[in-house]
Amino acid sequence: MFSSAVFVRSLAAIFFIILASSLTHAQSSGLALYNKLKAFELGGDTVTVSDLTIKRDRVVMTFNGTFHLAAPIDGKITGAIFVGNGTMKAEVPPSDFERANLRRLIKADSVTTDFSTATLRFTDDTAALIGSQIQKGQAPPQAVKLAGEINDRLLRATGANLASRLMMSVVNREDRGFFYAYFDGGKIDDLEYIFDPHYRLPTLYFTINGGERGLLYREGMYGPEVLMAFYGEDDYAKGVAAYSDAHDQVDVEHHDMTVDLRSPKDKLSIRTRMRMLPLSNDLTAISFSIGESLSAEDRQKKQMRVQAVRLGGATIEHVQEEREGGFTVFLPKPAAKGQSLELEIDAEGDFLRQGEGINGTSYPRSNQAWYPRHGYLDRSTYSLTYLHPKNLKVASIGVRTAETDFPEDKNVRQTKYSMSHPVALITFALGPWQRHSETVKFENSDKAIPLEFNSISGAVAAIKEDFILAELNNSVRYFNALFGAYPYDSYSATFHPYGFGQGFPSMLMIPPTDRSSKYTFAFISHETAHQWWGNIVSWRSYRDQWLSEGFAEYSGLMYTSLRDGKGSGRELLDEMRSSLKQPPRTITGVGTGRLNDVGPLVLGHRVSTTKTIGAYQALIYSKGALVLRMVHYLLSDPATGDDKAFKAMMRDFTDRYRNKSASTDDFRQVAGEYFARSPIGQKYQMKNLDWFFRQWVQGTEMPSYRVEYSFTNNPDGSVMIAGNVFQEGVDDKWFMPVPISFGFGGDAVANGSIAAFGPKTAFQIKLPRKPSKVEIDPQKWIITDKVDVKQQ
Repeated sequence: MFSSAVFVRSLAAIFFIILASSLTHAQSSGLALYNKLKAFELGGDTVTVSDLTIKRDRVVMTFNGTFHLAAPIDGKITGAIFVGNGTMKAEVPPSDFERANLRRLIKADSVTTDFSTATLRFTDDTAALIGSQIQKGQAPPQAVKLAGEINDRLLRATGANLASRLMMSVVNREDRGFFYAYFDGGKIDDLEYIFDPHYRLPTLYFTINGGERGLLYREGMYGPEVLMAFYGEDDYAKGVAAYSDAHDQVDVEHHDMTVDLRSPKDKLSIRTRMRMLPLSNDLTAISFSIGESLSAEDRQKKQMRVQAVRLGGATIEHVQEEREGGFTVFLPKPAAKGQSLELEIDAEGDFLRQGEGINGTSYPRSNQAWYPRHGYLDRSTYSLTYLHPKNLKVASIGVRTAETDFPEDKNVRQTKYSMSHPVALITFALGPWQRHSETVKFENSDKAIPLEFNSISGAVAAIKEDFILAELNNSVRYFNALFGAYPYDSYSATFHPYGFGQGFPSMLMIPPTDRSSKYTFAFISHETAHQWWGNIVSWRSYRDQWLSEGFAEYSGLMYTSLRDGKGSGRELLDEMRSSLKQPPRTITGVGTGRLNDVGPLVLGHRVSTTKTIGAYQALIYSKGALVLRMVHYLLSDPATGDDKAFKAMMRDFTDRYRNKSASTDDFRQVAGEYFARSPIGQKYQMKNLDWFFRQWVQGTEMPSYRVEYSFTNNPDGSVMIAGNVFQEGVDDKWFMPVPISFGFGGDAVANGSIAAFGPKTAFQIKLPRKPSKVEIDPQKWIITDKVDVKQQ
């Protein structure tokens, strides 16, 4: 026997399925349905409620007042404006970070507010829960205004098109409905809630794609500020959540793109033919991202605007609103899973920015968001044709296959590039490049590839191109030997006048870093290492981004330690370690605590808020590098320093996930296999690194170590050192093998490890003779707050 509540929900679910079918097949135009959803017209139907409770996942809303319902669209109500008084409460999910983040941002242990108005849009059974006691009445101006503003509000704040999201939910027959609410007139003004079971808005417009379905956020000084992100309650109950890419709509296999750069100061025009495979049945509306990383002002004025979409040569419908960070394509009939589609898309906009002080140079305003994409870091192959002024050249990813006159205009050249390996991100740059080249010859291989640096005239800026080429050559060969074969058929770097670098597949974008210093060596090698960490192996979600930036940072540290030979590696290491102990900055000054304590590595960009400025660099780059360095230590032999197992593990990880995305758990499993066979793993009879990742990757604690010891002489002339290692600042179950070193004068040194488990652990080691020095972790393998060694 169904309860009445379950019966209502079941009827609503059945009605939704029937309605979705009727909308898909009865509507002659997807655009017509979209326009109705966008209009959000209030139809004059009202429902007055008292203590009505609606629960959407962990968000509980109580309403006392009147709902003004949206006019039905083919019998379906998809929105309502509430006026009255209500409350909203969301308990923190079981996450230490979410709890700490909420306390930092709003000094509370839950998101709780009252409100006088609420704007709701939905495709679930919310209308049935509001009730059937419908009365006729005129919607007040306040309600009409809220309904008319909500789509533009979201577009301005985030770039998301709410009407398009509703449209996709209905016509694609999503198995679970979408819900959005905007609360105002209470303790927390401008509070917004998204519950998106198919992850689309969290992924595309917030880059929160680790499987989170729910977001609570408010407008901040620098854009939306996420107060809380969470998985579905059913995910927490099961103890596992799918990654957001489980609901990608299509897999784009290939782009055949013509990029028109003939008027770089006015516009960028592209035509791309995208070959793709639908990943589900009954696919009618497909979302694409473009320009999503631009500011709200640039999305309005500089965005790439889609001019036309064609399927099989025929123009089909699409929608892209002003300030939208993407667009939606409406197929004329539903596509089936695995049925190959080829869409041709034309787009243009004032998307190029000219290089500061460098005439003739032009770069995309966003190096990764200038062309249509679907999914987070979805991999495709590329055929690229660039049309550009004859006096300028194009630098791009891939292999340059042709550079010829354009037959239609004698003042135009066409340059072609090809990327035959599936990659996630591409870019280009236009300028009066002076190409400097040599050949990379990989050791123990017959492979040789062209190496190129696209520089500018010495009359504009004196750049030591030979130095940059040498560093590019050295670092790519070093990492090829260390991490596995470099797969691409060329390697290059291109000048840009900005104070950062970006490592795209086969091409870096870099400033003129040509001074012989530890920072230059680390910078160029870091960006080169992104060929492996970020390109060959990409990160699965924002929670796994330390696998790119942290790995590249440690790779740069390893390279610089060998390249410079002046203690530079140790200096860079000390700077990384020190950064973790610095206080975070805020928009008003210096915050409290340590950057290390802000959040774990698996929170990616979410560790950076207006209260924790600097956390992303310190944690994802520096701590990420230091955590990988600890894995290096755990896979090595402390007695001999043999680290062949670590290098073999890194090559194996690269091979297993070559041209794929890897998660933190993927890396944990690979590293754990090697650790079980390592001297340290064998010594302590440990079969995996689950404990290590729980402490250092998923946690935020930082231990201090204090060692007290004494000597006892043995009859055979040997010495027994015995003592205790005290582990402070961490929980009582913290475990870490800690390096210990004994100096016997001159170059005579013996190394080993002692196990620290809990607050105090006894140890005893037999030595051939009494050492002159006892040190704990002299190479600073372990992230620590303090270390103290004392003989009793």
